[in-house]
Amino acid sequence: MTLATRRIAPVLSILRPAAHIPQINIQPRTINYVHSRTFSTSIPYYAAMEHVFSPKAVAPIGPYTQAIKANGMVFLSGQIPANSQARLIEGTIAEKTHKMCQNAKAVLEAAGSSLDKAVRVTVYFQNMDDMKEMNEVYAEYFPHKPARSACESPRLPADASMEMDIIALE
Repeated sequence: MTLATRRIAPVLSILRPAAHIPQINIQPRTINYVHSRTFSTSIPYYAAMEHVFSPKAVAPIGPYTQAIKANGMVFLSGQIPANSQARLIEGTIAEKTHKMCQNAKAVLEAAGSSLDKAVRVTVYFQNMDDMKEMNEVYAEYFPHKPARSACESPRLPADASMEMDIIALE
C-alpha cells in the first residue's frame, strides 16, 4: 500500500454506504389538482393552489384573484375601501377602514377562514398620518393582534387612500 493509498482509503470508506444503513427511495407525492405548482425543496413536494372569489368584496381590477388558498394558508390580494364594483367609497378614514376590513372578511369567509385567523397584515397608506384613526377601527376587527407592517406609498391602485393585504390560516 502506497502512501497516497493510505491517505485516500479512510475517505473512501466514508463515502461507501454501509451495509447496515437502509437505503430509502423517496418518490414525489403526486396530487391531481386543477392548479398545482412544484415548490423547490430537496424533497419534491406538490402543493395545491385554489383561487377564491367573493361577490361581496371588491372585484379584481387587474389580472389577479381576490385570494389564493395553498397549504392551509389564505393569501389575500390587497383590499381597498371600495364597493363590489370597485368604486371607492367616500368618507372618513374610519369609514374607509371599516369597508376595507369588511371586504377582507368577505374574501376570507369565501375561503373558509376568518379575520380571527389572520397571522400577518400589511397596510399601505397614501398618508401615514391616517394611521392613528385607522388603528382605532382596525383593533375592532383584529383583537388578537396579528403581525403587521405599515408603510406609506405615494400611489395605490384606483387612487385609494389605503390598502390592506392579509395572510391567514385556512
